[in-house]
Order: sequence, then structure tokens, then C-alpha cells
Amino acid sequence: MTADLSSIIERFGVGKRGSLAVVHQGTGYFACTPQAPYDGSLTTVDQTRQLLAKADARLAEIGASRKGLVFCAIILANMDDYAAMNEVWDDWIADVAPPARACFQARLASSDLKVEMIMVCAVNAA
Repeated sequence: MTADLSSIIERFGVGKRGSLAVVHQGTGYFACTPQAPYDGSLTTVDQTRQLLAKADARLAEIGASRKGLVFCAIILANMDDYAAMNEVWDDWIADVAPPARACFQARLASSDLKVEMIMVCAVNAA
């Protein structure tokens, strides 16, 4: 017998391989990547701006905001882009208490991708 989890788990944008966001008992989980098709001509700064705009939209969709961010994992294709990404991040998070954060380098799904983020947030946080 499979338990019905719909009362404690809400999924947004359910696709074949995953959901755009999942909320479990007031905690939201989601990942952000730049818009597909990925534009390799965009700088790390521009890709970071693009995905943080997407993060704002996703946060609003699930009833959250930057204020409720608990954790962010930032994945860079090249750690040489760390300072450029941080310029955008610092502006984006300036008005709220920053979440716990980790940043690391990994090979991303496309050679055009320069940055991705995984976020955890409190939903309906004041």
C-alpha cells in the first residue's frame, strides 16, 4: 500500500525527470539553471543574473521569498568565475540575511552552462 503524500508534499512543474520545485511541510527545494537553450556567449555574470531572476520567480510561485532562503549550493563550471558570480550574488542578497551557502566546481550538463544553483527555502516566511 502506497501512502498518499499529497497533504505534505506539493510539486510544481512536474516533468518526466523531475519537478521544478517541491515543497515539503513548509520547506521548498528547487534548482536553477540559465534559460535553455543555453547561450554560451553569455558571461558568468549574465548567466548568474538570469538564473537569480528565475529563482525570484520560483520563490514567488511557491509562496516564498529571498528572506526565507535557508541554503544555496552554487555550482560553477570554473572556479575562476567565483568573483564574477559573487558580484551578482552580493547585490541580489544584499537586502536580506544571507542563507548558508556552499560553492564548488563541477562539470555541468552542457559546455555552455557556467553556473547553476540549488536552493532550499522556508515557504510563507515573513
